[in-house]
Formats: sequence, structure tokens, C-alpha cells
Amino acid sequence: MLKARIAVVVLLFVTASCSLFYPSARTDTSPVGIQSAIRREFDADRAMEDLRTFAQHWRIPGSPAYDSCLAWIESRLQSTLKPSRDGGPLFSIQTFGDTARRTVWVPENAVLSMESPEQFVVHDYASTPVMLCENSYPADVTAPLVYVPGGDADEHYSQFEVKGCLVLSDAPASQVYRKALERGALGVISCFVPPYNKPSEHPDIIAESGIPYDPQRKPFAVNISPRTAQNLKLRLRAGPVTLRVQINSTFIQSRVKNLQAEIAGATIPDERVVLVAHVDHYRPGAHDNASGSATLLEIARSLGLAIERGTLSRPARTLTFLWVDEHRGTNSWINADSVRLRDVLAAFALDMVGGDPEKTGGQFRVERMPDPGTVWMRPPDRHSGWGTGSWDKSRLFGSFLNDYFLGIIHAQAAATGWKTAENVWEGGSDHDPFLWKGVPAVLSWHFPDFAYHTSMDSVGNISPREVFNAGTSLASAAYLLALGSEDVARMALRSIDTARVQRLETVKMMMDMELSEVQFSESPAREASRKRETQILEAWYRWYDQVFESVLRIPAGRPAEPLRAEIRARREMNQQDLIRIKAAFGL
Repeated sequence: MLKARIAVVVLLFVTASCSLFYPSARTDTSPVGIQSAIRREFDADRAMEDLRTFAQHWRIPGSPAYDSCLAWIESRLQSTLKPSRDGGPLFSIQTFGDTARRTVWVPENAVLSMESPEQFVVHDYASTPVMLCENSYPADVTAPLVYVPGGDADEHYSQFEVKGCLVLSDAPASQVYRKALERGALGVISCFVPPYNKPSEHPDIIAESGIPYDPQRKPFAVNISPRTAQNLKLRLRAGPVTLRVQINSTFIQSRVKNLQAEIAGATIPDERVVLVAHVDHYRPGAHDNASGSATLLEIARSLGLAIERGTLSRPARTLTFLWVDEHRGTNSWINADSVRLRDVLAAFALDMVGGDPEKTGGQFRVERMPDPGTVWMRPPDRHSGWGTGSWDKSRLFGSFLNDYFLGIIHAQAAATGWKTAENVWEGGSDHDPFLWKGVPAVLSWHFPDFAYHTSMDSVGNISPREVFNAGTSLASAAYLLALGSEDVARMALRSIDTARVQRLETVKMMMDMELSEVQFSESPAREASRKRETQILEAWYRWYDQVFESVLRIPAGRPAEPLRAEIRARREMNQQDLIRIKAAFGL
């Protein structure tokens, strides 16, 4: 239609019409201009459509539902994008994964109902899929209910006869089922909800969980909400309660697929920037991790469309997009080609990137790759509340990635009012396999989130604005690195300069506090404190020395001498700051 309209107007307006249609095409190739173009192209509503599709499925790796999500991703890429301007396909798309078959659980339906003293449905799979524990076998059992407080220790059963009964427990089903079944119980009903899910505030919440695959016992287990558990316990005090458990599930032998899509680099295609999101999880799993999978799809699609239209140039390096079975899929990709891995400049993991902070309680945050703050954590560094990881200080390796990516996040936050945070490395997602192989990688996520791994992880808790902010920031960070210009390297240097100055001020402040506290202590205590503070200071010096050196990897090709000179000057400044601080503290 647009071409038809253009054809009937005078030539004077043809150029204006084209300019209007492609308002940013080739007009601003600075990093700031490129980020603006990416923001205009990214469609959060389109990402939400994909997210809703993924959230309809319990995405067990290797199951038909999981495979249908990969097929959806592939079809969306293929149907949205045309061949590139050079005539070849813009994307290469392929599956990869396990070569061996494995046993895969496929849930179909489940109903927990009360038979006496009343008859009604307690929970059903159709409305609350996570009521069914993973690896539960098919069942149709009607039996008395016995409440065993705790249920995960032998002594808990000393006063209860559970043979031929259903056991109601307070502990996770995975910790209860063997002890209950060994005593003749027919199945387990668990009301366990982790404290971080705030069950007292959300009494209808049901936590997702599973039991081990056990073809000998053929067990089943059901999860219920705190409100349901309280009701059942009250009824048991008044008299016997009989429940019926109906489960339809199957086990199949299947190979687990993962999906890779790539936009090949124009000049150094063997070098890559990788973005990865895991597709697998419970249903609905809207935040974890339909949000990451859908946001990654929109990043790939929006960058592809911008390149197709000429708004963005094809980058020098290859952009690789991975949709995987968490950890295993990423490891499969990494282990398939050690040469390919060597040329990965950086990796970005997307896991829980769309949660609405007003509803879930969790801000967007960047989990930094391991740095000295991971090993020696002191204010202002902090954990997210999810957990802590252990990283050997001898395996620290400095990279521009932390400060470069945080610089982009902070700029987006300043422009939009986006609330963000950061935490030291904790581990637990698809950035880890890259880090263990020495590849710089960061995680983008939201935490805390009361709905994490529960029935309440629904599409209603997702914010299109969070998806937009996270998606455009990640797309910008990855594309600019793939572009590989010296302007991007200098952009990284500015962020590193700011972060290094702030870090040294913090280190000095903490050194002053620590050494002041022990100045009148016994000599061994003073020396131990001085040694520790020296170790921390030198660790940050080595970190930033390696960080500055790593910036030379950003340009696609040999960096020009002016940039190399800038980096030499910064490394020298870093060295002088170390000497100056040591002298000031008499170290």
C-alpha cells in the first residue's frame, strides 16, 4: 500500500516518504543513536503474545509441549523475517541437544477431591497445574487422610499408622514420599511453601515441586495450598477424612531439543555474542521463564527487522540466540565445539526478566560475573536473597562486561525511571556454564518474587514495561558488542572509569573502618587485618587491570593506536592508585 501511494506523488515527496518510513535509517550510528533505533523497533506487545503462548504449557524438556514452544519460536522467526539485503537468509536456525533418549514425564490431568465427610473438588490440574508433583505416576486412589506433622523424618511417624492411607505432610514431597511409602502409605499430599513465597500473605499459593523418577515404587504426590491444608487439618480434628486422587500422566522416551538462531557476522562471523534463555519450566511459569524466552525472541526478531530494513547494519560478529533446557542445553551447546566457545566475546542470560515490581516485589537486577566482591563481599555489595554461590578467588578473571552492561542499564534507568539493582554472583542459571569455561557472562533477572516457582507465577504478574526496558537494554548491549566499533569500546571505558573510581572509594572507606577498629588490638590481629585489606585492594587492582586490557577485545579487528594508548594510560593510572592507597594506609 505504501509503495502504491508513493508511486502517485511527485518525486520531491518520495524522499520525504522514505525518510518518514525509516526515520532512523543510517542517520545516527553512534552507540546512543543505535540504542534509540533498537528502542523504536522492540515491540513489547509482541513479546507478551509469545509469553502467553509459552505460559499455556508445562514445558518439560523433551515433552511434546516443550517441543511445541521451540516450534513456535522457529515459526515466528521464519514468518516475520524476509531474506536479508544481500539475498541470503537473515537467520540460520537449527536444533541441537541430547543424542541419547531419556525418560520424560508428561502430565495430562489430575484432580484432588474430598469424598467424605463432604464431596467437592479440592484442587484440579486444569486450574492449578503445579498441584501435581513432577514424576507422579498415574493413579486413581480413594483412601483415608492422615496428617503427619513434618513427615520428612522417621520419628515423625512413631505415633501414626499410615498404611493404606494418604499422608498429609508439612515438608516437601521429595523429602516425604520414601518415608511414607516405606510404611505402606499410598501417596503424599504436601502443603510445603518456601518462606520467600510469603504463604502467610498468599494462603492460596501452591509451590511447584517434584519427586524423583521411581519406576519401582511408581509413586505420586500432590501439592496443596496453605489454606487447603489448614482446612483439611481442621476437618481431621473433627473426624475421619477421605480423599480421592486421580492422576493421568505418562512417561515417554525422548531426545531433548534446544534451538539456536544466528545472525551471521559480516566480517568476523566466527566471533560471537550469545544471548540465552531457558524454555523449560512448570505451568504457567510466566515469569520463570516464559518472560526470558519471549523477550529473547523479540530481541532476535527486532534486531533482525532493523537489519533487514537497513535501520541497523549487519554486525561484524555473529549474534547467537539460544533457547534451551536450563543448564543442560547450554552445556550441550558449549561442549559441542570448544573452538566456537573460545571466540565467544560475552554471554547474556535472560531468566525472569518481566516481573512487575509492584505485584511481585522484585526489581530488575543484574547479577555480575564473579569479581572480588563475590569473594570478599562488603557494603555496598549484596546478595539478592535467593542464595549464595562459592567462587574461588584464584579463578577470578577481569572483564569489561560487568561495568559495560551496568552502564547501559543505568542509562536506561535514568531515562525512563526504571528501578534496577545489582548483586554479586550467586549462580543458578545459564550464565554459569559460560563462566565455568572462562567466558564473561552476566544474568538479567528480577528477585525477590513471591510467586517464584508457584501457581501464582502468572501472566498477570508480568509488566510489558519491564519486558521493554530489559529487552531493549539487552538487545543494545549485545548488538553493540557484535558491532565491534571503537566507539563502543570507548563507551565501555567511560562506564569502567566511573565504576572503578566508585569502587576504590568504597575500598578505601572500608579499609579505614577495618584498620581503625584493630589499631589498638594485639599485633597478630592487626597484622591479619592489614593482610586481608591488602589482599582485597590488590584483588581489585588486578581485576581492573584485566578489565582495561579486555576492552581491546571489543573492536572488530586490531584496535587503533589511540585506543591502545588510552588503555595503557588507564592501566598505569590504576597502578598508581594502588601505590597511592597503599602508601596512605602504610601497607
